Order: sequence, then structure tokens, then C-alpha cells
Amino acid sequence: MFASTITSIIVFATFATFPPIIFAGSTPTSSGEFKCTPQKSHTTYPNQCRILEIFNYLANGSDEAFFAQVAPDVDWTVMGTHPLAGEYHNRTIFIADTLERLANTEDPSNPLTLSVTNIIGGGNEEWSVQELHVLGSCKNGLVFDNRYAWATRWNTEGVIVQARAYLDSALVATAITENESVEHHYYDQRTSLMDGPIGLNCVAPS
Repeated sequence: MFASTITSIIVFATFATFPPIIFAGSTPTSSGEFKCTPQKSHTTYPNQCRILEIFNYLANGSDEAFFAQVAPDVDWTVMGTHPLAGEYHNRTIFIADTLERLANTEDPSNPLTLSVTNIIGGGNEEWSVQELHVLGSCKNGLVFDNRYAWATRWNTEGVIVQARAYLDSALVATAITENESVEHHYYDQRTSLMDGPIGLNCVAPS
């Protein structure tokens, strides 16, 4: 049973397509969006302009372009004490367990938007920190106004190989428990496919 589960995950992670658009890119979330200073000299790791370009893929709804710059076996830790928290070692499971679960809570009439408000490091530094602002509404009307800090380690090919994400745990927990549909699937303990929790606006299966 365990072997078949792991095999299924490997197959899924290898052949799965990238997720649908997670963040709507039509409206910026903050007037304080980061502006980079172009650098002409070569750097060992992505400079801030390149990092901004990569994160703007995610902000503008080009999820496939963003995750092409994330290693398939990325070591990604989501900090906190909420349903999305944990350590991930697979890009596909990270997407399914975090971003897709969060997107499942949003109100389609006021979807989540993302903007980059600051970048620290990068260039000749292996690590950079991106401050992000995510804004929108959940299905039950909850205003999702969250500030993130993603610390990312890059390789010399400009790919994210390690990340630590910091966020408002209480807001994420409320959004998930009150709005996630029971039909939504995710990976519990990062290995087995599970149904989402029954939020306050969901109907329990009979």
C-alpha cells in the first residue's frame, strides 16, 4: 500500500500539468510595489530585476512560467501553525497543498491578487527575501489581506531550490477552515490524497 502510494505521487509529480491561475493579475494589490534598479554586471545568482520578473509571473497569472523557475525537488517550508504549514520536498505537492488550497477559498468575484513590495539580497548572494502582498476576498466575505515574506535560495541557473515562507497564520487558518470545499483534494502529510475539511459554508456529505 505504501509503495503504491509513493509510486502514484512520483507519477503525479512527474506528469502533472501546472495549476490553473492562482492569482488574478488584473489589479495590483499595493501602491508600494517594488521597483528594481537595473544591473549591467554579471551576477552569480539572479539579480533583483530578474527576481522581480520571476515573481511577477506569479502575480500576473503565469503560474507555469513561475514554477519553471522552481526545482521539482524544492525544499519549501511554510512556517506557522495553520493547515498549509509544513515542509515540502516536491514542487507538485507544494502547489496542491498550499496555493491550490488557498485559491479554492477565494470569491471568484474578488479573486486574490499578488504584488511584490520589496526584495532584499540576490545578485551575488545565494539567498533573497521577497515581501509580498496578497489581497482579495474569500467565499464567505472574509477579507484576505495578507503579508508574506518568502526567503528563497537560488542556484546558479536561476532556479529556486529552497524556500521558507512566513505569513499571517491566523488569517490563513480562518480562510481554509471557513471556506475550503469538502470536494477539494490535497495531500495530507504530503503523501496521501485527502478530501478538504468541511468549512462553515460547506455541506457535509450524506
